[in-house]
Parts: sequence; structure tokens; C-alpha cells
Amino acid sequence: MDEEEAIDGLKRLGLTAYEARVFLGLQKLGNGTASEVSDVADVPRSQVYGAADSLEARGLVETQQSTPTVYRPVSLDRARTRLLDQLAETGAETFDYLDTVQGTKVPDDERSEAIWLVHGSESISSRAAELVADGDNQVFYAPSEVAMLDETALDALEAADEAGVSIVVASANPAVREAVAGRFSTIEIPPERDPDVGSARVLLVDEDTMLLGVYSEAGVAEDVEEVAFWSSETTFAAVLGGFLREWFTEPFGAGER
Repeated sequence: MDEEEAIDGLKRLGLTAYEARVFLGLQKLGNGTASEVSDVADVPRSQVYGAADSLEARGLVETQQSTPTVYRPVSLDRARTRLLDQLAETGAETFDYLDTVQGTKVPDDERSEAIWLVHGSESISSRAAELVADGDNQVFYAPSEVAMLDETALDALEAADEAGVSIVVASANPAVREAVAGRFSTIEIPPERDPDVGSARVLLVDEDTMLLGVYSEAGVAEDVEEVAFWSSETTFAAVLGGFLREWFTEPFGAGER
């Protein structure tokens, strides 16, 4: 990490650009006047005073009442605790507010036929886990790669299984089936039933929720992004989900442990 990256990190922790530069400058100096901080921090001296006052109010800087005024940073351990605690408090308050306003301005049609797009395997796994958690009867999951059986996905499947939801994992990839053998029912998808269209994963939950992931380009490579669309409690989800369930599972039964 270089100096600019460190400044960006401090900004992400809630400091302004000037506050971050002044705090970093004081780390270099140990203590210093506004003029000295200005020289090492690339901050106009007139701006150092306000930034230092703000840092003092945050509990990150101490001020010596002298002429000229001398500033000193608190210890790094104390600064770390203060910044992380302030960040956590701000985050908690923000999400508490978001919770209070959630759903207060839902349009009349409630976007009942919505189809949503998700980018990136990590985000897709998180969305899939949320859909699985809403399942009541059956979850059918067909990942093409073992990587799609990450901790997020497995935790959701196991929680659903423990709640009495029927879990079936299907794949043409034997490594995928081996990874969950003995934990969930599995189905081997024969080559002729494995669509060669860059599909990454299929998730079907109950009769009205589906997620279909595809690669942005055919094949699997580190620089290829997974993209998925999903829909729940819509006519589209029911129709396409029914087609996919029939395509992948018939006539192969309900799977084996």
C-alpha cells in the first residue's frame, strides 16, 4: 500500500481528504504546528486548522495550547478503535433508518412481474442463499462448478435441509456431485441434457422462484464474469422454472443420497 491508498483507506473510514492527509502527516511528524503539517501533508496551512479541530473532535488528535499551537496524534491503537467504532455506529444507525423506510413507497403494481439481474459470482451466491432461505418445500440447485458450492451456498442449503426442505443438487460435473455426496440428494445430468450455452448454475425454489446464471462469455476462465437473472412469485418464474425443472430432472427421478 502506498500513501495515496492509505489516504483513500482513511477516507473510507469516514475522514475527509484534508483530515486524512493531516492525520497521516502527524503520523510522520509525531507532533507539529500547522505550518509543519502543511509542509509534509500537502494541505494548505489555512485548511490544517479546521482539519485538526475536526480530528480532535473525533478523538484522534490532541492539541497543545501554545504559540503556535502544536498538534499530536493519539496512539494508533486508540485511533483504530475510535475509527472502527465510529464506522460501526454510523453503519448501524444507517441500516436502522433504512429498515424503518423499507417498503414505505412501494408502487401500486409492486413490480409483480419483475426480473432482476445480478453481476458477479459472490453476489449471485448471496442472492441464491436468500432465495433458498425463503423455500418451503423443495430446492433444486444445479451448479456447473465446485466453486459454486461455496460457504454461502452450502450454509443456506444445509439450513434449509435442517428445516425440512427437500434439497436436490444436480450437475453434469462429477466433482460437484462428489462434493455434496451423502449430504444432499444428487442427480447426474447426462451430457445430452447439459445445455452447452455457457450456463453456470440453475436454482429452483418451490414452484415460483428461479435463478439462472450464465457466463458473460462461453467457457470458464478467471476473467469471465458470471451474470444471473432471477425472479420470484411471478408468472415468468413459474413457467421458466417448470420448464427447467422438467428439462434437468426428467426422467431421472428425485435424486439419490
